Amino acid sequence: MADLIVELTGPTSTRIAHAHSSAVLETAMAVEYGGTGGAFSSTDLVAAALGSCIATNLGPLAERHGIPLDAIRLGVRKQLTPPPKRIGRLEVTVQISTPLTGDQRARFESAAASCTVHRSLHPDLVCAIRFEYAP
Repeated sequence: MADLIVELTGPTSTRIAHAHSSAVLETAMAVEYGGTGGAFSSTDLVAAALGSCIATNLGPLAERHGIPLDAIRLGVRKQLTPPPKRIGRLEVTVQISTPLTGDQRARFESAAASCTVHRSLHPDLVCAIRFEYAP
């Protein structure tokens, strides 16, 4: 059985169901390609996968060190290349609003860099991960 079930809900939109949990996600092609832009685009999902993967690597580490999960926030910026379009750069900013020791910072940065999605992306795709720490 497939892990994900993808159904077309229109010419440029889909409904994606997670087969094991029944969670649902909707996508729509971006306006510049003739879509509605009314939901995540396929390239947005790649950016979201990277951010989610990094976040879920950081979560258990935060719990082990007594750092509140709500002190961690990630932003992901996606940049496409000129035609033929592809994702050329993903910039991830990890903001941690609680003070960390130097050792904790090194552990968080290592955990972010070891994200499975990050390691799975083509090396031509630039993935820049930047941390912003509380003073």
